[in-house]
Amino acid sequence: MDHREGHGHASGAQQPPGAAGHDDIGRRDSGAPLSRATARHRLSTRLLWALLWALVTLAASAPFWLRLPPPAAAVAEQAQRVEADGRVTLLGLPHLRPTPGGWTHYRLHFAELPPQRPLYLYVPMLSQRAVIEAGGYRLADSETRVLMSGQSSGATMLVPLPSALLAEGRLTVDMHLLTPPILHGFLSPVYLGGATELAPHYRLKVFLLEYLRLMVPAGQLLIAIAVLGVWLYRPREPLFSWLALLLPLSLLNYAGLLGDLIPQLEHWLPYLFMVSMGAGPALAVVTLLIHDLAPPRWLKASVVALPALTLALAAAGVPTQWLVIGVSLPVGLLGLLASLLISSWGALKGHSDARLLLVPLLLAVSAAVHDIMVLAGWMEGPVLLSIYYRPLLMIGIALILMRRLALSLRQLDNVNSYLTRRLAQREAELARLHEEEQRDAVRLVRSEERQRLTVDLHDGLSGYLASIIAMAERDQTTHIERTAREALDDLRVVILSLDVCEGELGMALGGFRERIERQLKRLGIELAWSTSQLPDISGVTPSQALNLLRILQEAITNAVKHGHARRIVVHGMVGPDGRALLSVENDGIPFPPVPPRGGTGLNNMRRRIRQLNGEILIEPLPSGTRLTIILPTQLPASGEAGSRAQGSVI
Repeated sequence: MDHREGHGHASGAQQPPGAAGHDDIGRRDSGAPLSRATARHRLSTRLLWALLWALVTLAASAPFWLRLPPPAAAVAEQAQRVEADGRVTLLGLPHLRPTPGGWTHYRLHFAELPPQRPLYLYVPMLSQRAVIEAGGYRLADSETRVLMSGQSSGATMLVPLPSALLAEGRLTVDMHLLTPPILHGFLSPVYLGGATELAPHYRLKVFLLEYLRLMVPAGQLLIAIAVLGVWLYRPREPLFSWLALLLPLSLLNYAGLLGDLIPQLEHWLPYLFMVSMGAGPALAVVTLLIHDLAPPRWLKASVVALPALTLALAAAGVPTQWLVIGVSLPVGLLGLLASLLISSWGALKGHSDARLLLVPLLLAVSAAVHDIMVLAGWMEGPVLLSIYYRPLLMIGIALILMRRLALSLRQLDNVNSYLTRRLAQREAELARLHEEEQRDAVRLVRSEERQRLTVDLHDGLSGYLASIIAMAERDQTTHIERTAREALDDLRVVILSLDVCEGELGMALGGFRERIERQLKRLGIELAWSTSQLPDISGVTPSQALNLLRILQEAITNAVKHGHARRIVVHGMVGPDGRALLSVENDGIPFPPVPPRGGTGLNNMRRRIRQLNGEILIEPLPSGTRLTIILPTQLPASGEAGSRAQGSVI
């Protein structure tokens, strides 16, 4: 990966047309201005990124401005501080102990107890270990928790109260609070109430103070493993090399979360914090590489030199607490500030990656300043925010790497476009050959259509002519005219279907209506025809149109010949499932509930509806019969009839 963003052409090597640098996507090599579509795309992308970072900033800055509503329960907002010599001092809650380290004894009084039972004592926030006693009972000791998850930066407790303590109607609670050596003690107001009022607040605090603390390093560990895998394949890439060093160093800051799982680790925590101090200058090195700047040698050397010097001072007898507070924390903050200045300069210069890194750096610096103020006692609250905000930097760096990957893929797409244009002549030749094959296929389809129509003429018209000849030989002149008319009608149906093309089924139905209406009028039969609501049916060929017209002709012929109908209604509509429905309803003799087995007409309709992948539904009415033709809106192509559905007469 080339980290010299926007300078991919500096070497003077010839590039295929369409290739561009990281910040020049959409701009041609000739320097032509961006097209309107590309400009709109870039503007929408920037607006989308701005909206995304605005949402991230709003969510991440919530600890600075969001205050959750307190539980609807009895609250102790005052407490007595009991000294070792028995002196009692009244103070308000929340209370910040000015001196780090040691035990503090608080006594809280609840003059009136809530009526609900059972009752719980809820402490939203405290620092380090708490032992709670009442009426001679030891109610809770936070040291016995399964996982305290670094209570030195805030913890919560929900303690059930024995019923024996509630008999007097009032309650006195003694709370012994152990403060860590480097953090001022803190105790929030204490609430007394039922599980309904207190449990939701407690669960939220447990998620924020315990589970989320463990999720954050787990996510950063996954990113570290991914970067390490990339570095193994690109070991000569400076950015990946420094990222592979930065992420493990940064993970050492979360070692305190494992103190409850590995007790032996507590002794080594100050030294691990000293080693993690190298993440500050390492972050500055990574930021310079992201901005295409060469890091100075002294900055690279400080990644190892500063932790080594601090460890040497600790070995010489300097208190580790002083070294952590006086050296490690300031060096980490300086690394963040230096990275923020570099990204601010890059953003002013129009560097795209700088904009992606600026927001996480601002949030990380704000969290670091907040934590220093908490450690110095200038701000109430034991929660240290850096543990939550540090992964935002890793996410920002990951986004930068993904962006560069996307730009590289886009360059690859441009090269593919160039190769595609070089093959245009061959593609045109292939297109010409394809068109010739299509014309041959069309000629073949037409030939097959003619063959099918010839067979249909043979099966239909030749039968009528044979009947006429037989009648003439037997001197049955009275039936010759009727049979000849039927032969002529059959021929007209075939001729009408010959001119049907795609989208002209409605015209064929209109021609059929005009012809059949004259015949029915001569017989004194009324015809009501309405197909305006029939949906469009695509894929119509002459043979398919002939099949549909033959089915209609058979339905009307049966209504006149067998049903003795005096009125016929033809209606087209859209079915509930979206298919086309064409119904033929008459007022003649109802169709028998158990029809005679397999007549020629039904067999012909079954064969033809199968070729259309449709269905025919015949329903006897109180006075007459309704025949419904059900067709798909896309008729099957030649040779596909019956492959998706079995046409049937029901």
